[in-house]
Amino acid sequence: MKYFLVIGIEYKFFQNPANITIHVGDRFIDAFTLEKDFPPATDHLSHVDSEWYRKHGKEDWLTGKGCAEAWNQLPALFKVYEIDDSALEGKLEIKVQNNNSDFTNGFMKNSSLIKFPIVALFKKDLVRNRSEKMMKAIVKFRNGWKQFGGFIYVNKPPGFIRGLWPNASSFWVSKENEIHEKSGVKNQYWWLGGSFTAEFMIKTKHCMKVFAPAGGRKEFGYPVSTNPESLILATCKKLLNIYDENQ
Repeated sequence: MKYFLVIGIEYKFFQNPANITIHVGDRFIDAFTLEKDFPPATDHLSHVDSEWYRKHGKEDWLTGKGCAEAWNQLPALFKVYEIDDSALEGKLEIKVQNNNSDFTNGFMKNSSLIKFPIVALFKKDLVRNRSEKMMKAIVKFRNGWKQFGGFIYVNKPPGFIRGLWPNASSFWVSKENEIHEKSGVKNQYWWLGGSFTAEFMIKTKHCMKVFAPAGGRKEFGYPVSTNPESLILATCKKLLNIYDENQ
């Protein structure tokens, strides 16, 4: 069975390029260089296929209060990879070589920074017919949370968190050196400088390969899947075209 791995990147360039290498388990996936700024895009909503929103009565996910602002904070740079499920073992590693700063005599004013707002893993079959199955799953998770969410939240086990899907909710960052920042658990909103490896653990849940939360935390209830970071994966025409090229 085939899966898509989608990585959305934001980057603030300073002085020199950053080099990125991607592995899944022991398998090399890609290597590329970032040589300029990659800020968020401001036109994603204009590229959304709205058919399934209308069909499921969820147009407010695009037009509700604050939606435009949230969609305008999504990355412009996406990397999409098709991977066989037999290779999805262990962890995804994104290695970043990015020691670009003006650090001198104990002070630093500028540095290159990178952020991973979207790192997602999902079955290829879900995005056939313009992501019909993925949107059905997203709506199902949302309706389930609305129906049972309050009960689950009140009765959730101690230490459990609500997960994300198909995006990773958190990941472990192993820093090359810890002078300015320590290794530890980060999430999709975290800007990262220097050289490091971001590690996303892969697990099987409900017969699907998904990303596990970092730090050994456990998930409960229905996952969050109606945020723009998830919806863009299912309904952005530019991404849908890329998926089609791989079918």
